[in-house]
Amino acid sequence: MPNNKKAIEVFGQPVDSINIDRILKSKYTCPFINKECTKQSRTISYPMGVCCVHFQNSEIIICPERFKENEMVFKNIANQFFETTDNTIVFNEVKLKNFGSFDFVLVKHKPLSAKIEDFIIIEFQSDSTTGTGKLVNNLKDILARKELKESYAFGMNTYNTIKLSFVQMLMKGQVAEHWDKNIIWVMQDFIFSNMVNRFHLSRRSFDNQKRNHFFLYSLKRLKDRFSLEPDSKYSYTIPELKRAFENEHLPKLEDFIKVLENKVRLKLEIK
Repeated sequence: MPNNKKAIEVFGQPVDSINIDRILKSKYTCPFINKECTKQSRTISYPMGVCCVHFQNSEIIICPERFKENEMVFKNIANQFFETTDNTIVFNEVKLKNFGSFDFVLVKHKPLSAKIEDFIIIEFQSDSTTGTGKLVNNLKDILARKELKESYAFGMNTYNTIKLSFVQMLMKGQVAEHWDKNIIWVMQDFIFSNMVNRFHLSRRSFDNQKRNHFFLYSLKRLKDRFSLEPDSKYSYTIPELKRAFENEHLPKLEDFIKVLENKVRLKLEIK
């Protein structure tokens, strides 16, 4: 597929084989949560149901609900750490005083008992867009059955996504290590690779002895839909994550002074 920027999946359907009548009849139901899509835009009266976009030759998930497909992620994690899905329950938005809330907590309990055997914290991290109005226009064109443009001028807000999530990684990751429990960050390689390249974060293989894990998923195109597929896994300690984000190549003060001087010259119109 050419490097065009456009929506590729809306309301759970691939754009190139979409059934608009089904979407309208279902009242904009999201198939991953089995209720009306929760994404909103102030510029349209119906949900902003773009699940995934094509950008830089990648299929990028921009809605965290997309990771809920068939509860696959929860089943994979349960099988990885518990070796079974029996006697497991997933709770969402579990609050923790002074630390916000966990997206999900996967609990393993004793059979026919409320006694907790173990639990795993799970966080979903999708990406976000800039110039989202252009993506809204893309959605409008799709639902209006208009001929679609080759590309729509939105961008990806990946760096901001990382900045916001990194604070959560450290805060919640410290709690997980303190409790000696596992925390899983579910995301795509598009975000993780950006972290690796931007902050010199080494790809450390999955290690069951560590407590902070990244489980990466990709989208595979099947005949009539996209399917979430497990990709790769990496594990870290909190000190390892902290070291990765300590930049060894800080800018020189004199270079920044030159930038400021140029701005002053332009402001004062000094030649």
